Amino acid sequence: MRTFLALIASLGLVACVGGIDSPPTETDDPEEDGVGGGGSGSAAVEAKRLFETDVHPVIAAKCVGCHNVTGPVGNITGFVDTNLTSAYATAVSYQAVMGDRTPTGTPILTKITGDIKTPSHVALTYDATEVAKITGWLNKELEARTPGDPGPGSGTETPGAATVRIMQEWSGCMTLENFAAANMKAWGNVNAGGGGNCKTCHAQGEFGHVAANLDQPFFDIISTDKYYMLQYFSIDMTGGVAAAKVIINNRSFEGVGNRLAPHQQHPNFNPTDNNGYRALEAFYLSTNTAKLAAPGGVCGPAKLLN
Repeated sequence: MRTFLALIASLGLVACVGGIDSPPTETDDPEEDGVGGGGSGSAAVEAKRLFETDVHPVIAAKCVGCHNVTGPVGNITGFVDTNLTSAYATAVSYQAVMGDRTPTGTPILTKITGDIKTPSHVALTYDATEVAKITGWLNKELEARTPGDPGPGSGTETPGAATVRIMQEWSGCMTLENFAAANMKAWGNVNAGGGGNCKTCHAQGEFGHVAANLDQPFFDIISTDKYYMLQYFSIDMTGGVAAAKVIINNRSFEGVGNRLAPHQQHPNFNPTDNNGYRALEAFYLSTNTAKLAAPGGVCGPAKLLN
């Protein structure tokens, strides 16, 4: 059941009206800085330009029928904004759309071309030119978040490769024992205003987010599926590729808990002052301690299956 629900809803919104996603930040306001994706410098400006000139026409033509920001069909993400002024900030605000921003880990691309393609997308395809445009944009998104990125062909690990490697290593350091000891199942009972507890809508990974009050399948889902893992953890590349590390994905919880656009329909909750978040801090600490102690940061085989 979890697999089916995850497939139909991994581009969902929040609670029973969607899933946890990353919100726009102050730099996500195109009116203020002309960028909007959370990166910085000329690469960020170029990433926004590539989205507007190369990617937006593709998704506006292919995806708007179901994912229009003004009226998404059912419980799915309205990430396509036909208003070009706000289109970029809207699209990049969704973790469930952007994934890890690598060509192999971004649902806006892999939901159509990858091996997790959903039944509803079987008839939808990108041609080689469209794939190249989306891939080029994603590479620039990563560059914008990685100061001093040497770029492909330099002989140095690229941001995309580092992201994949680090997430794989992190999954290998996650253990059910540490998960249970941290009491991560407390997330299932976090109350979201008038919407009830998180487990009501997310116990088995529904709507692109998992928050159960049982150690399993909660642990199994976030340790084996990178899209669910990314709701809780993200990669910090502000120090460059060599210093890249896993951090808690505060942006995802703050955006939904505070009902920031485009998550206004989700019941609000305190994103960092609840038993679930305290459990997440404890689980992060135990996993990071294991990774730092492991030779080369590799605790064991990666658990991620995608």
